[in-house]
Amino acid sequence: MTIWEGLREEGHVIVKTEVSRGGEYVEELSSPLTPAKYIFNVGENTTRAFLQSRRNWKKTRGVFLTSVGTQRASGLPGLLMTFADSGLTSLNIAGPAGLLHFMAAMRKYTFRENLSVNPIEISTSRHQDEPSDDTPIYKDDNISVFALPVSAEIQSPEVTSGSITLPHSETNVVNRRSGKRKRSPSPPAPPLQEVISHPDFDPTTLVGDMSQEWLRHIVRTMFPGSAAKPDVSSTKVEHVSQPSGFNRPLPSLPACNRRATLAYAVVGPRVRGKFDVKRAEGLGLKAGPLRARVARGETVTVVGKDGVERSVGPSDVVGASEDPGVILILDTPSSAHIPSLVKGFESGAFSKYWTNGSEKKDHALRVVFHLCGDGVFEHEGYKAFMKGFKDDVHSSILLHLETMCQIRSHLLAQAFNQLRLNHLDNDIFPVPKYSLEAKKALDTTDLPSNTDCMRAHTIIDVRPPRPPLRDSEAEANDLFHPAVLSGEPPTLSDAARTQFSEARVRVEEATVPDVVGKDVMVVTLGTGSAIPSKYRNVSGTLLCIPEAGYILLDAGEGTWGQLSRNYGAGVWDVLRGLKCIFISHIHGDHHIGLAKILAMRQQLDPPPEEPLYLISNRVVFLYLRDYNALEELGFSEDAKARVVPILSDEIHWRNKGRGGWNYGDQDQKGSRLAAGALCKTLGLQKINTVDVEHRARCHGLIVKHLDGWSVVFSGDTVPTQKLVQAGTGATLLIHEATMANDQVEMARAKMHSTFGQAIDIGKSMNAQNILLTHFSARYPKMPPSISERQAGDPVVAFAFDHANIKIGDMWKMGVYARAIEQSFIDIADIEGEEPEVIDAAHVDIS
Repeated sequence: MTIWEGLREEGHVIVKTEVSRGGEYVEELSSPLTPAKYIFNVGENTTRAFLQSRRNWKKTRGVFLTSVGTQRASGLPGLLMTFADSGLTSLNIAGPAGLLHFMAAMRKYTFRENLSVNPIEISTSRHQDEPSDDTPIYKDDNISVFALPVSAEIQSPEVTSGSITLPHSETNVVNRRSGKRKRSPSPPAPPLQEVISHPDFDPTTLVGDMSQEWLRHIVRTMFPGSAAKPDVSSTKVEHVSQPSGFNRPLPSLPACNRRATLAYAVVGPRVRGKFDVKRAEGLGLKAGPLRARVARGETVTVVGKDGVERSVGPSDVVGASEDPGVILILDTPSSAHIPSLVKGFESGAFSKYWTNGSEKKDHALRVVFHLCGDGVFEHEGYKAFMKGFKDDVHSSILLHLETMCQIRSHLLAQAFNQLRLNHLDNDIFPVPKYSLEAKKALDTTDLPSNTDCMRAHTIIDVRPPRPPLRDSEAEANDLFHPAVLSGEPPTLSDAARTQFSEARVRVEEATVPDVVGKDVMVVTLGTGSAIPSKYRNVSGTLLCIPEAGYILLDAGEGTWGQLSRNYGAGVWDVLRGLKCIFISHIHGDHHIGLAKILAMRQQLDPPPEEPLYLISNRVVFLYLRDYNALEELGFSEDAKARVVPILSDEIHWRNKGRGGWNYGDQDQKGSRLAAGALCKTLGLQKINTVDVEHRARCHGLIVKHLDGWSVVFSGDTVPTQKLVQAGTGATLLIHEATMANDQVEMARAKMHSTFGQAIDIGKSMNAQNILLTHFSARYPKMPPSISERQAGDPVVAFAFDHANIKIGDMWKMGVYARAIEQSFIDIADIEGEEPEVIDAAHVDIS
């Protein structure tokens, strides 16, 4: 059994079981583990971390969440769809109270017909004086997983009686042999179906078991497991068969469940002792059927060499069994959780893992992962708790990332390429921010001797036990940190050196006309489509208006991490200056990172004085408000950092709502007033949307400044004259260019644009500059070349992650194109990469 630590924006731990290659198992008594993986916590960019590390997600059986907020679980929807697209057909997902609500909130953008998901929601309503249950919440032929609720405060019976969570006795326990889950009787399906079929059905009225069953019904709808793996070459669009009430808000979630977390104990199998062949033969037990019976635990009668008949059982010929190895994963987000955690280890099932506990030990505790929130590790009560673990147990601590842990760049391939391009233009291609020195030293005085900080790509073997080791493959693949620490310019090939030099000369000698809005900055945070790759994150573009603020155009998963890598410690100033976020449509690669950004904004101290204006459609606001019940995003009246909704239809460039629908709610009534306030904040003449043509309802955005410049953002769309009409005369058109020019039919089937079509739209609207982005996974590095620019043509530029381009410098990207392409060729030679062919090019996170 092996543990692999991953440390990105948030930490995750992967437990991997595999058949031993070290000869620990002997004869027919061997009990090899079945190869499998179990993932604990799925923070943002978990999928991209897998791609970067070259490890895969095959044979994953379970995902276990210590909490269901953005910090530990925001990578789940993207990972689930990636799992399904790679052929995984079943998955168990365990988590604390609110797990079903969390998964059901994804219903409008997460669906895979070929995947069956078994949600295991664990009650967190245990009273502090009640001992923890010794029943595994998950068990298969490799591991048993036990859960301990950890609360920030004692919950009274009156509060918990109305909880939506199932009693612990009703928790699912998966039987891996049968493939079915065991569960105590739950309300039969007909009553729920009867309620759903009522014409006035409103899910928000559901409570208790009926509420839980409704949420499970939604999850089954999202992941029915009723089809084979999708054919990626197909252009067929899959749709969810939506039950009544699917588009309504979810039932209420009691606030008492928000702050509780789970601690996990992962217990391996008890391995039987080695068979003593010499002892067996001495007793007359020869190789054959009788020995096999003893191996199965039976007692047999044999006649020895001395002619004496005797009984021989396992205790006569088998050595002592090996105690199961145990891994603990403890999530303590605040000092208020410490008393509950300690109480859980003082008595009950988890006391056996603590030396201060009274129970007899029948296991071998190997590793303890401490996921510590701000101020927890420094707390004397927590240090005293840590002392309760023996010195021979490895304690790995994931602390508040800005204090005691290094902030290393984990997207090494992209960072190394950016470092090289920094020597081409250090303004457009800044070096990603990182830190190899913690702000505070880790003081392990009086703590177990094997205590250290978690680091990415650390491997800990549990059986046989070995000290933690850095993954040698990951170390070998890290070209960025050694290069940047050397202080020397990166080594360039002769071809790259020539291209870099020629490009810089051309830029220096160029005569550039003055452009209105030349200092407006575009930061391309994510330039890929559908799924992330080594070099491209999914959609996200930041527009910086000097002395006014920022507009974020789409926010795919990992956008917060991209912002942090681009701005370092200054990311909090950017977050405070963020005035507007525009989400074009409901497909996941355009908004899964939104909740994380909104949650981080709640941490600003002092809170921002001005609200954040969020422009999108009703479906996006539906899921955000559902999610807001789990974690404050800014939609509550008492939120520290408010979010003001603006409906896309209400600021349509033709000044009328699409289809004339009149909901009469506050979102609709307040949208135009809010848009006016936003324009005043950013110095805009107007900000409007335009409906474009995609598989889901989608809008583009037109931003017109009082100074005379304008930016048009296409969203996802086929070529459409609506965008041309709405954006005529744009200073900059940011247009999706998913497919190459020889893929016109595929682009139409997927409702996307080719490079040439995007450029033609820009020419038709008389745009001065065109920035192409949202490239298919077929082009993880350099998109295919386009024809040379002719006199009178607009400037055309390709977008790359972490490019910081002023509108007045957009023309430089064309000059740099050959040098950038040569840099990618060099990196492929250095890493020994094969040409990348991505079958997922046809996969949409939708």
